[in-house]
Amino acid sequence: MNEFIRNNSEKIIEDLAKFIAIPSVSGKADEYGVYGKPVADAFAVLAKEARDLGLEVEDLGYALRISIGEGDETFLVVAHGDVVPAGEGWTRPAYELTRENGILYGRGVLDDKGAAVAAMYSLAAVKNSGAVPKMRVSLVVGGDEECGMSDMHRYVEENGLPDYALTPDASFPITNAELGFVFGKFVFENVKESGNVKLISLKGGRAVNCVAEKCECKIAGNKEVYDYISSLSEELLAPEIAYDEKGEITVLCRGVSAHGSVPEKGRGAVMDLLSVLEKTFNKFGAENSFLAFTEKYVKGTEGEALGINCKDEFSGKLSVNFGMCSYENSTGEVTMDSRTPISADAFAISDKLEVIAEENGGKYIPDRNGNGIRIPEDSPFMVSVAKSYEKATGKPCGFVCERGSTYAKAFCGKCVAFGPADEGNKAVCGNMHAPDEYISEEALISLSEIYAQVIEDFCC
Repeated sequence: MNEFIRNNSEKIIEDLAKFIAIPSVSGKADEYGVYGKPVADAFAVLAKEARDLGLEVEDLGYALRISIGEGDETFLVVAHGDVVPAGEGWTRPAYELTRENGILYGRGVLDDKGAAVAAMYSLAAVKNSGAVPKMRVSLVVGGDEECGMSDMHRYVEENGLPDYALTPDASFPITNAELGFVFGKFVFENVKESGNVKLISLKGGRAVNCVAEKCECKIAGNKEVYDYISSLSEELLAPEIAYDEKGEITVLCRGVSAHGSVPEKGRGAVMDLLSVLEKTFNKFGAENSFLAFTEKYVKGTEGEALGINCKDEFSGKLSVNFGMCSYENSTGEVTMDSRTPISADAFAISDKLEVIAEENGGKYIPDRNGNGIRIPEDSPFMVSVAKSYEKATGKPCGFVCERGSTYAKAFCGKCVAFGPADEGNKAVCGNMHAPDEYISEEALISLSEIYAQVIEDFCC
């Protein structure tokens, strides 16, 4: 199997390049597909590549299923073809695969298009080897992982739970535990304002689950207000501050993007600019009920200001990312992405946020909540996967807890995340949800070999 994969390494990269070229951000349904034309186009590209490899292909609309083998039991590899928006700060084309010194760059090479293509070749390698699976083995590629996982919830509704599943959307070795999550947004309508400083507009962030890399606002104020904001410029990253003859002040600042599950690794432009606005309104005795709320609660990365901070020994601390904000026509919004310890009740935390918002004249609108999961390390499936990893890599296989959410949560204890990242080796991959996302060519090919080994050992 490894010989087949190595002999096709250039073809793997060529197929990935075609997949990367499509900016498949999950969107609303249209005439082309459940999640819009870009996702539908991405499915079409991968479907053709799979058929060229002699694999069975089914386009479910919301997902693509690529299969080999027959049997009463089902084994899934679950990846996704949707990506987060490219954002700014790239030094290479986001939607064009770039090869430099054995490294592949592009949106989705790590999360998760590279893994999808690698797993497709794992199935092809097993088929080519002559091994006969004793169960139905399928690669299921979804189109909505980044925006709620409605695709896999629908898959489970229509097909039932698989007997076994892996998702290559985290880190090696085995991610058998994932934190819970609380997603939603605070909304303040008919915001009350008074004083000589007025907030006209505010916009920041590109995705709920990304640390905001840009935020900008426009306020009404005089030259004195402009001078004061300018004096706070050191509190902003790469600020651009301007004042025009209409008495309008525009402020733009940058942040450092990171995955929303680890906000402490980035710098949120949303929180930075909100802080400057809050200080400015206070300085000039102006009031804005939305900013009064953000000043009190939209702070930090561990939820202390909201009173939801908690931790446990196994899975660590709760985290909070305020990834997006907006203000227009006296309506302000700020999103929240919280990752909760396995011991915490995500639904109770969401209920508490609703109470806090209501007490401050706004509302909290939940998007999705879920408690953490953990599959025992000594289960037969986990033991087999660990042995296959050790056989394929020559390295011992351990177990880790993931802060992010993967498709594993949609499969109710039947799925764990397994690769492709190696957090201990930044030469392998990095910049997930950030500019210049990358994975090494060797890591991509190795991923395909590891999954082929697992399928041969467990399914054949």
